[in-house]
Amino acid sequence: MNTTTTEVSHRAIHHKVLLVYVASIPEGDIPEGGWRGDWKAYVVPVPGKSHDEEAKALWGAEGSQMQKWEARAMWPRMAEHFDSLGLEWRR
Repeated sequence: MNTTTTEVSHRAIHHKVLLVYVASIPEGDIPEGGWRGDWKAYVVPVPGKSHDEEAKALWGAEGSQMQKWEARAMWPRMAEHFDSLGLEWRR
């Protein structure tokens, strides 16, 4: 049975606004044509007290989804890495 790693990372664009990406990446062998993982990015308003904690806790409830082109512009190297892993943009 494969497990999935969820990676949450952020970039502050203001002390009360974070850009957060969330990637789901399966671990172990992936069958031919199987799900290779996905990612999505969000703009998240935060209180500005602890960005690490706020990014992980608030992206799902408070985040506004970014467009794919916006996310790729903010994280170009990460987007290339996700492409190399075969991760898709989460719909």
